[in-house]
Amino acid sequence: MGLIDNIKSFSEKEKIGAEKIKLLKSFLAKGFPTTKEEEWKYTSLKKIVANNFSIEGKGIKISENDIEKYTLGFNYKIIFLEGVLISKPNIRGVSISGFSDFKTKNSDSISGLNSALAKKGFTIKVSPNTIVEDPIEILFLSNSENNNFMQYRNKIVVGDNAQIKFVERIQNLSEKKCFINHFTQINIGKNANLEFNKIQDNSTRSILIDSMNIYQLQDTNAIVNTLIFGGAFTRNTLSFEQNGSNCDSNMNGISILDDNQFADNHTFVDHKQPHCRSNEMYKGIYLGNSKGVFNGKIMVRPDAQKIDAFQSNNNLLLSESATIDSKPQLEIYADDVKCSHGCTIGQLDDEAIFYMRSRGIGAEEARAVLTYAFASEAVNNISIPEVKKLAQKLIAKKLNVDLDFNL
Repeated sequence: MGLIDNIKSFSEKEKIGAEKIKLLKSFLAKGFPTTKEEEWKYTSLKKIVANNFSIEGKGIKISENDIEKYTLGFNYKIIFLEGVLISKPNIRGVSISGFSDFKTKNSDSISGLNSALAKKGFTIKVSPNTIVEDPIEILFLSNSENNNFMQYRNKIVVGDNAQIKFVERIQNLSEKKCFINHFTQINIGKNANLEFNKIQDNSTRSILIDSMNIYQLQDTNAIVNTLIFGGAFTRNTLSFEQNGSNCDSNMNGISILDDNQFADNHTFVDHKQPHCRSNEMYKGIYLGNSKGVFNGKIMVRPDAQKIDAFQSNNNLLLSESATIDSKPQLEIYADDVKCSHGCTIGQLDDEAIFYMRSRGIGAEEARAVLTYAFASEAVNNISIPEVKKLAQKLIAKKLNVDLDFNL
């Protein structure tokens, strides 16, 4: 049996409401996206969905050691096992609970499937004028007995004038294949600030489709940092919708892949109101037989004058068999804007390597230093010291060198 048959069998046994049945039927009619669709042109799910998966299977208990292995040690931790909330902190002005359903604007089949089947995830509400100084860590841990396909569905509502930071990690602890369809919707109130950090350093048998919609009102600042260091297959879809003037939407992404790893970053910024800004910088470093995809789209609506939008995707290919497909896009329907985008694909400078080696630096260390220098701009944009230090550590590990880039 393939995954579609598994989903059909599961849905026949579950009690699903009429609206959910409609969404599920729509998904089954469309199926999983294929490379014939423009948004999935360079990203194939064919081999993945041919596998036999349990749907929402049960997991094995985890220990405190398992949690400590993957936490960054923040005071506030929200912990899930197989998508079920098992631990949460008490934070003044912040309400944290498990799954609660909500509707989205998304019409693609992956989002429709998530909406139809999801019963796990979190709901976080930040009261107006609340300022949370310490980051909130969110750990989604999975320890499945069988190959498992799960839906997580989350919602964050940030009240007016609030400030909050999150660090999220989705981690598979078992030796089985784990396929997670993860969706998060964030609504940001007026004059509020949000920073969301995604650490994606999963096992070699882990598959992740991670979608995030962010809706901004007037005078808001939103930052999303995406750090991809592991996992067999990772697809990130990140969408910003600016529904008020003077909004800032910021994205930083780092992908360092090796072996046969695959990562696809899709971004979309919808400038709907005037006097707004967006800034996105994605860096990719590819070793072995790894493959990367980047598709960044900026839309400027007719009434969105005085927009300042910048997009950059720079990539290093450190292996002859590594590949990257990059597609920056601009759609501009206003005339008083500053919009630019750029894409580079290259290799390390042999002359720079020779210069460093002539001064007694080993070949691997020279390559590592130059590679880190390439990635450092995106790393330096991370505001949380623990996340920045982890990124530096994982870069050194990926490059197989014992160097402290924090010096």
